[in-house]
Amino acid sequence: MTVKELSETADLSDAARALVKDDSTHSSYLDSLEKQELFQDAIRFLAFKLPTDAGVKWASGCVKELRAPENKEKDEPLDAVDQWVKAPGDPTRWAAKEAGDKAKKAGPSKLVAMAVFLSGGSVASPGAPETPPPKYAAQKLIAGGVQVAVVSFEPQKAKERYKRAMEMGKKLDVPG
Repeated sequence: MTVKELSETADLSDAARALVKDDSTHSSYLDSLEKQELFQDAIRFLAFKLPTDAGVKWASGCVKELRAPENKEKDEPLDAVDQWVKAPGDPTRWAAKEAGDKAKKAGPSKLVAMAVFLSGGSVASPGAPETPPPKYAAQKLIAGGVQVAVVSFEPQKAKERYKRAMEMGKKLDVPG
């Protein structure tokens, strides 16, 4: 997708879309979003640009690195996400959904687990007619997971934390 198409598909803000130039590359556009401190738009753009598995890996890494130090206890949704990253497929995709559904605490881990579930395959129960997930649902949840991870601890440092999240995501990005 072109930068213009991707910015529209990701439903970026008007301010972010105004930065799209005819000669914008994905990389130069992301740099422009960051320079203007449109971090939420930058995260959404990157979540839609990355392949879904890389986006999930990015969101999972952000949740792990950006959570509160005292929040290092077992995180079953995130563990299930990691299993899917290692072995993508229906069994691990459904396991991520189940772990997210069972988690008592709301937060970015649940969003990322649901991104895994909605990344492909059928969302219908086994035996029911195949039902694909809504288009771009995984990308929206990836972006949401990263954004919640950024602001859920030390929100007063959001700017630095957004920059760190973007740095992590760009490492998984492929040129284009």
